[in-house]
Amino acid sequence: MEGKKIVITSGYFNPLHIGHINLIRESKKLGDFLVVLVNNDKQVKLKGSVPFMKEQERLEIVKALRYADEVILSVDKDATQAKSLKLIANKYKGDLCFAKGGDRNFDNLPESEKDVCKKFNIKVLNGVGGDKVQSSSWLLKNTVDKIKQS
Repeated sequence: MEGKKIVITSGYFNPLHIGHINLIRESKKLGDFLVVLVNNDKQVKLKGSVPFMKEQERLEIVKALRYADEVILSVDKDATQAKSLKLIANKYKGDLCFAKGGDRNFDNLPESEKDVCKKFNIKVLNGVGGDKVQSSSWLLKNTVDKIKQS
């Protein structure tokens, strides 16, 4: 992959929604090869959410998207992608970028992710896929509210 632009993006995709599709589609346009990191179930719980869909289901759904060249389940045991980013940086020796969407950017990355990005010269791209248009949390809450009302 030397000489190629490798774009990395990540998400919980719990559940997958149009904002995620926008992020993944626009990330693909930014380079030659797109790696999508899917947060694992432990990370979903650490975020304070419920694994609406198990990690293997989310992984398979994202793999089915035509934009993703490789889909990887996060190896991190905390709420970051630091170890996963390091693994990708060691695997692919190209021009690496980390595409962040919606309300995510370099300034609000965890310090461990910033450190990995600096160490491996991974450029962070902000605002990929446009503004935050939807949230998995909103979708789940609205669904629960509708069920309670019926």
